[in-house]
Amino acid sequence: MKTTLPFLAAAFALYTMSVSAQSKADVTTFVNPMIGTDGMGHTFPGACAPFGIVQLSPETDTIPHNINGKYQGNVYAYCAGYQYHDPTIVGFSHTHLSGTGHSDLGDVLLMPQTGRLILTPGTASRPDEGYRSRYSHNTEKASVGYYEVTLADNNVRVQLTATPRVGVHKYTFPKGQDSRLILDLLHGIYNYDGKVLWSSIRVENDTLLTGYRITNGWARANYTYFAISFSKPILSYGYRDKKRPKYLGFLRKFQLYQDFPEMAGQNMVAYFNFDNSRSQDLTVKVALSAVSTEGAQKNLTTEVGSKSFEEVYAATRASWQRELSIISCQGTDDQKAMLYTSLYHTMINPSVIWT
Repeated sequence: MKTTLPFLAAAFALYTMSVSAQSKADVTTFVNPMIGTDGMGHTFPGACAPFGIVQLSPETDTIPHNINGKYQGNVYAYCAGYQYHDPTIVGFSHTHLSGTGHSDLGDVLLMPQTGRLILTPGTASRPDEGYRSRYSHNTEKASVGYYEVTLADNNVRVQLTATPRVGVHKYTFPKGQDSRLILDLLHGIYNYDGKVLWSSIRVENDTLLTGYRITNGWARANYTYFAISFSKPILSYGYRDKKRPKYLGFLRKFQLYQDFPEMAGQNMVAYFNFDNSRSQDLTVKVALSAVSTEGAQKNLTTEVGSKSFEEVYAATRASWQRELSIISCQGTDDQKAMLYTSLYHTMINPSVIWT
């Protein structure tokens, strides 16, 4: 008995040290969000927190369900909105499906823009006709809770991270260029004419927007409420609704398409201009809610508040470390990448309810 107790104590100490060493190992480095983004993997490379409703990710194309009444068969490839082999990025939206066999979501798309104002996305074959941009995988980085790319056509550096209910963007514009942000509420994955039932934007003040959109898709009359804060004040703004006759603006006392704080329609695409003379960085925080714009604002305050991009990313990476550390393994780096990336994908859905 005297011999057994010291032996058990030593074994327990060694076991504790082993578990402690494993828990300190950064297993997040083995996750590769790019796995499954080419072909029919139906995954996205963007930023999200464990089980978060926000999946902030680039979209390389959104094939319409039909064009002139003709079904487009390749819509199935864009279940998550991103294909690794595509040469252009349309923008960065906040909701995505992962690993599914059906396309949908892609809510609240943002895209930084310089130069000429263009409010249509253009096409993959003619990107210069829209606000989309070419990009290179050499500038693309993806890890747990983080995504980065440089848009080649305007040289804007994009960095993304997220909490469960808030997506955080950091855009670095080139010095001396215009600083503009496109907010496209018509955009969607598995899109078709009439999918967006209604959308609305309210400019609360020069750094805060609220709004919502209603879509038909995986859920009928699906409401997505949002609150968007900017790190610098808006200089000017406007929108277009391709189905609303422009002459209506001349029948009213106010010009509804520029600097009017209430914007609504079925096909809403808005733009916001910012001062780029002192700081080239623009941080944008987008909170979602399924309940109300007040709920979205509460999520914005509760989950990010005044935190910097770097602080939000550090906290999200730590949360992924905690979740992924539930298992440990031995093997090659490739084997660990397969294991931890698969585990990572199981923690994207199901997601938290939108409060």
